[in-house]
Amino acid sequence: MSDPLLLDHESTVLRGNPLGDPCRRRIEVHLPPGYDGVRRFPVVYWLPGFGAHPGLAGKALAFGSSVADRLRLAMTDGRVPPALLVVPDCTTAYGGSQYIDSAACGPYAGYLAEVVAEIDRRFATRPQAAWRAVGGKSSGGYGALVAGMTSPLFGAVVACSPDAGFEHSYLPLLPRTLDTVGAAGGVDALLARRDSGPHDVPFMVAMSLVAMGMCYADDPRTTVPDALPCDPVTGLFRDEVWQRWLAHDPVRMLPAHAGRLAGLGLLHLSVGRRDEYGMHWGVRALHAALDGHRVPHVYLEHDGGHQGIEHIYTEALAALWKLWREPEDDVCAA
Repeated sequence: MSDPLLLDHESTVLRGNPLGDPCRRRIEVHLPPGYDGVRRFPVVYWLPGFGAHPGLAGKALAFGSSVADRLRLAMTDGRVPPALLVVPDCTTAYGGSQYIDSAACGPYAGYLAEVVAEIDRRFATRPQAAWRAVGGKSSGGYGALVAGMTSPLFGAVVACSPDAGFEHSYLPLLPRTLDTVGAAGGVDALLARRDSGPHDVPFMVAMSLVAMGMCYADDPRTTVPDALPCDPVTGLFRDEVWQRWLAHDPVRMLPAHAGRLAGLGLLHLSVGRRDEYGMHWGVRALHAALDGHRVPHVYLEHDGGHQGIEHIYTEALAALWKLWREPEDDVCAA
């Protein structure tokens, strides 16, 4: 894609958030081929995963091209319907917000709604839910699922390797996290590595569980040690904390939100059958639960893991042609 537009946005809902994170955020916007400010286009809101840079313009690896460039090419040659591609910044001091309203982290579902309003105000969009999709990978896929369950703003959800089936995706990481916390010298020492590093895989895994605990906490006074499902010193499991986590598991949320998901124009799930974090088992469980509630959806497994699957985004967003056939001319009012 051509260089993205970087919008500075002052959030109202993030003012005074519990972590003291900035309320001024940058929104990355990629315009589709043929955008002229007159013809209206649909919008894809893409939510990056935990710890990821809030953008798609940079290359993830030395090989290949950026996600943004791949998607622009796919829009140009007709594989993906032309749409604005918008990436909000919903990072927190702990690395991620899960894109939910959290008592301990801040109202990031509310912030996403602010971003939607800002994009509709500033660009020639088709400002109806049917012409908005929300998608993402990993934590971003989780955020897309929860938005589809709880927000009237989106008519399509594309979730790649989303957090789901928490007993599969989170619990196996707890012993590794406890080891990392112990090796660092405790929770405070682990948190100090946010600035100093090293930001290796064990650190990122441990920080992801710290972030989940804070996102799922129901009290703004929650501390990091208290947010974990087990005591970080003794390993003693805290079922009451774990139950708070499970209340945010899409598999367990589904019964209360199946109706809204069934009303989506598209619900697209994909996951790699070699996912290093066991996400394939959680997403399989979600797929089975969706079938059990008769929620229409697309479910695909690919022969990949959790990383290096950016090519999957193009295939997933191509499914939006089901909804977004070339509209009749629709121009902004003069």
